Amino acid sequence: MNTSNMTITKPYSTIYVVKPQFIKEACDELGDVAGVIGNLVFSPVKKPDICFAQDVWHDPTLVKFNSISEAAGILRQAGRFWCLNPIANIRRSRLIESKLRKLPPLDRNFPVENEIPDIGCFSLLDENTLVFSVRRWKKWPMGECHFIEDKKHPPNRAYLKLWEALTLLGRHPTRGETAIDLGASPGGWTYVMQSFGTHVTAVDKAELDPRVAKLPNVTFLQQSAFALEPQPRNEKIDWLLSDIACYPDRLYDLVKKWLHANQVKQIIFTIKLQGKTDLSMIKHFQAIPNSRTLHLFYNKHEATFFYPAPSHLFPVF
Repeated sequence: MNTSNMTITKPYSTIYVVKPQFIKEACDELGDVAGVIGNLVFSPVKKPDICFAQDVWHDPTLVKFNSISEAAGILRQAGRFWCLNPIANIRRSRLIESKLRKLPPLDRNFPVENEIPDIGCFSLLDENTLVFSVRRWKKWPMGECHFIEDKKHPPNRAYLKLWEALTLLGRHPTRGETAIDLGASPGGWTYVMQSFGTHVTAVDKAELDPRVAKLPNVTFLQQSAFALEPQPRNEKIDWLLSDIACYPDRLYDLVKKWLHANQVKQIIFTIKLQGKTDLSMIKHFQAIPNSRTLHLFYNKHEATFFYPAPSHLFPVF
């Protein structure tokens, strides 16, 4: 199926915003697609557990217009702030955008303290067709969360995935909590957890970056993350993390082992998709009760598994 420039062939109720390289996966997840234009997947299906959607436009409106001023007026009447998702007639789209209220800066320090205002999104499908949505799933337009990066302390950019995961989760580690970081080297995720005053046990065959290894409250176990066994203890581990590069089925077994031990309050694991995306494997993770599997903005060819998952990680239809 050519998903790069389809027309809308039938009624739809929802638009899913998808990274272009994952359009096929999103269409396969939905099963019923009315059309794909750019990064927008139009569907009659309301699927709250979809993995490969960066954002969801609820109750989208499609209108015809005759002039740039008319299109801008339609948007101003519908909402206060608007973000352009440019997919067609880019120059005309930008002219409409120029007539709207300027968006406030959206880059945020982590942890995010300043609330992002409600922002609608719009696109031109052709010269005289506007599609827009006031009510969306995620705060950041198109689900593209942009952090002000820490270019000094982390040993790699993997920390951005955990920043995003914690922001979506809606809570952060607190001082004195415990965390195990499986496959921790070089230590990007350990750095994030330690920055909250968390006691982190970092597990990997490879050494941690020396800057991370010497941080307070960091203990390093030089061994395979898969060989680490849950230990009987009176108190549960607060956080279990993994950004291990391994096949999804092996990670699934690791998740099941720790879930069976019932010793962890919160799990965040990266699922490395390893070549062609295996949706059947994604479904195994999705079938775990009270969990959520999401493709994050900072994920590459991977997804992120949350357990337990709060209800706001699912789009509400």
